[in-house]
Amino acid sequence: MFIKQFFTEFDDTLTQSLNIDPLGMTMIWSRLGQDIFHNRVSSISNDVRNYTLNLLHHYVIKRVVEDQTQLSRGLQAVYGHIDTLAFKQACLIYLENLLVFSMLEAEGQQQVSVLTQGILGTSKARLLISSGTLTKPLKFTREQSGQLLVRQLTLGVSGRYKTPFTEMQFFDKEYRYHQPQSTVSWEKATNFFEQNEELNGLANALFEHLQEVIKQDAKVPEILWQDVSKSIKKAYAQQFATPAIVGKQSKAFWLNVTELDQNAAGSLYEIINTQADETGSAQPFFEQAIKNENNAFEKQKLVDICHVEPLLAECELLFSVLMSQRVQTEEEVYQRYFGLERNVNSIIRLARELQHDIDIKAKFSGVAKKRYEALLALAQLDNTDSQANMTLLVDALLKYHCAIMNQRGQSPWVERDSQGDYRCHIKLRTLPTAEQRPYKTWFNRYYLDQFSQLIRGLEGKSND
Repeated sequence: MFIKQFFTEFDDTLTQSLNIDPLGMTMIWSRLGQDIFHNRVSSISNDVRNYTLNLLHHYVIKRVVEDQTQLSRGLQAVYGHIDTLAFKQACLIYLENLLVFSMLEAEGQQQVSVLTQGILGTSKARLLISSGTLTKPLKFTREQSGQLLVRQLTLGVSGRYKTPFTEMQFFDKEYRYHQPQSTVSWEKATNFFEQNEELNGLANALFEHLQEVIKQDAKVPEILWQDVSKSIKKAYAQQFATPAIVGKQSKAFWLNVTELDQNAAGSLYEIINTQADETGSAQPFFEQAIKNENNAFEKQKLVDICHVEPLLAECELLFSVLMSQRVQTEEEVYQRYFGLERNVNSIIRLARELQHDIDIKAKFSGVAKKRYEALLALAQLDNTDSQANMTLLVDALLKYHCAIMNQRGQSPWVERDSQGDYRCHIKLRTLPTAEQRPYKTWFNRYYLDQFSQLIRGLEGKSND
């Protein structure tokens, strides 16, 4: 989802592979979902191993800053001083690269049973290893020449987990660690490392290694891979071999600082943790969580999702009807929709049920608010079942879709042609049957899958 924000132009294949939201509903359902998870869980931050890896790296960098280690003149010319965002970014990139190559080396030598799936940058690193490029020095720099990933500062571990760590007040957006509100979080983190001897040993080794690197009098210090301590490589592979290994030693810490085992999130946690399979509809998980949650305020967060999701899901289904054929007449759209056991009132009724719920509306702001209100405006349409009213509903949904695509600087996926028919311009969708998609069936999952993955890691279970 994070990657989607960067694309302004794409072809059919890319569009379908990324499953980009043509109705802009992600802003709506994600806002409701984050009301529960408080930005601790998302489509890009849901792995306990990467959570802990990011904590380790920031813990090491924070110690370097506190030690007031002097930069060489070469690095001073680039970064100014040690407590700058740019310098910390260079450290993060360098440490992430050390982790990746350490994991792949251990995998190749079979010293430790490591699971490299989920380790960001392994694909590029494998190519470098196979081409012999790793014989060249590793670079200490924030520039692209030192990055394994394109836009590693954004799409690497530190970028993906920046929001959760900022929300938990480990640092601000400039990676400033020494804020008054950060004291408690770092006290907990320090205790966590001190209580985990081997992980703390890795932190100490990385602290010493970074100090040696930044003493090099060069604008871009370089380090030969063979000169990196074997103990660092081995410790990285052992401590971060799998999410389950990390989860076993870090569960208590992460639940304490994320509070994901409390309130509405905690009710979902309990249910997911006792279920063997969470791949079905998200709806029963939320409904059961409502029954289990005793706090009225927290329960309402779950209830709101149960109220809003049917409208979002039904709008998505109608748009899928429009994408199911290359060209369709008004009558054909009406009949296909009717064949799914829906009619003109199916969506309008849901919009009317929500239009006066002020509390839900108050949860949205900015663009998300405008999109939600635009969907609620469907309540104003005539709900009498007729071909003419169906056309008004479809055209209103298409107008909404076109507005979304215009905001993105993109062309509509479906629009009226010169003959007045509906024409789909991208890869067609296969419609479900009425049995596969009963009325009000949920479509969006509100981070349930991502939360499940995080829970499996925390509980020391396999994430395969």
